[in-house]
Amino acid sequence: MNAALLLTLVPATVQAPINAGELKPESSLPFTMTQVATFKLPWRIAFLPDGRMLVTEKVGPVWLVTQQGEKTPVENVPAVLWQGQGGMLGVFLSPHYATDHSVYLTYAEPGDPGTSSLAVARARLAITASTASLEGLQVLWRDMPKGRGGQFGAQIAFSPDAEY
Repeated sequence: MNAALLLTLVPATVQAPINAGELKPESSLPFTMTQVATFKLPWRIAFLPDGRMLVTEKVGPVWLVTQQGEKTPVENVPAVLWQGQGGMLGVFLSPHYATDHSVYLTYAEPGDPGTSSLAVARARLAITASTASLEGLQVLWRDMPKGRGGQFGAQIAFSPDAEY
């Protein structure tokens, strides 16, 4: 029994993290990786029905990006506190995005100097030929009290019936 326990505690070979953006295309993969744009600390991506993407950067911006790499800054994004593991984190499309154009954001909402907490907000994404904007931003939830860091979960999921 003790020998089995000791064997489970022996660590496997540790490998250095890999930057997938630097890998060469491989024909064995079921997809193709193509770099279309560069970002400063990109964090999350959500694909719109028309193939464009919303990309968050931990430092604050949210971008609307075409498949050709054209970047448009999304306006009316909430302020974030970028430090440690905090910043602009998740972007998620509503299950009813085709009709309501709602997007959800998770981010480190700033408080008193140097403090923040996780917040979840919803807004309507308005897109014109040359602009993108969040309209009617509403904070749905915020973690209180605000503190000086931590590990933000920042992931949300919708129920299978898209009601919650």
